[in-house]
Amino acid sequence: MLAARIEALLYRILRFAAAGNRLVLACAALSFVGTVTAAWPVTAVVVPATLMAAGRWRAISGVSALGSAIGATVLMLVFHHLGWTQLYERYPELATDASWTRVVDWGARYGTAALFLVALSPLPQTPALMFFGALRPDYAGVFAAMLAGKLIKYSAFAWTSSHFPERVGRLLGGLLRRGRKRGTNDSDV
Repeated sequence: MLAARIEALLYRILRFAAAGNRLVLACAALSFVGTVTAAWPVTAVVVPATLMAAGRWRAISGVSALGSAIGATVLMLVFHHLGWTQLYERYPELATDASWTRVVDWGARYGTAALFLVALSPLPQTPALMFFGALRPDYAGVFAAMLAGKLIKYSAFAWTSSHFPERVGRLLGGLLRRGRKRGTNDSDV
């Protein structure tokens, strides 16, 4: 119920911003707030905004990635000032959480490259930012890794949204036809 209300609110804000030619600014702000609060995924901003202004998909994905990367860096700064002791006091479940253990292991092994992969993937980024904030206060590296990963991810979402259904439908239809042809040829043998 709350998720539906948040989505409806995001849609109203985006529609209002698009009517006043402030859509790109709204995408940046909503992406920042969504990342800092973890109240909604940034894709809930990117996809509707791109559907409202398909020709601006590059700008929408770019500012959304920028807003989210700035928000992630701010979040890491907050976690850096909390430190390990306060982090485990406030979130005792982290010690047994499998995703936290996985992110800590990736971060220890691969550094900011792991953070880039987390930003690129659908994995939750907050545990990774907690780890990097408490262990490695490399703000420029974190910002660059988050920006690069999110730029790739949000550009893919925005491109798909801006070319839906015509191009995406043709691409999927071609793949399905090829799969059917291969399937009939295999059964004929």
